[in-house]
Amino acid sequence: MVKRVLLKCELCGQVFASNSLYYQHKVLQHSDYKPIVKEDGYECPICHEKRKRLEPMLTHMGLQHLINNPIRTEIAQ
Repeated sequence: MVKRVLLKCELCGQVFASNSLYYQHKVLQHSDYKPIVKEDGYECPICHEKRKRLEPMLTHMGLQHLINNPIRTEIAQ
């Protein structure tokens, strides 16, 4: 039996199958910080790092700049 680790948001209880989806959720739903839209992509409002696509920028912001305490749960598949 294979066990799969899921991440559960400590604030709202929503469950995610990947780290990146969890971090994106944290930025969009539980943060006052939003990416700055530029002509050539997106810029982090905190460190001004740039990404061409929104998803990697949200992951960067969640991973690097937010306090993250996901609840890790295992489920059998």
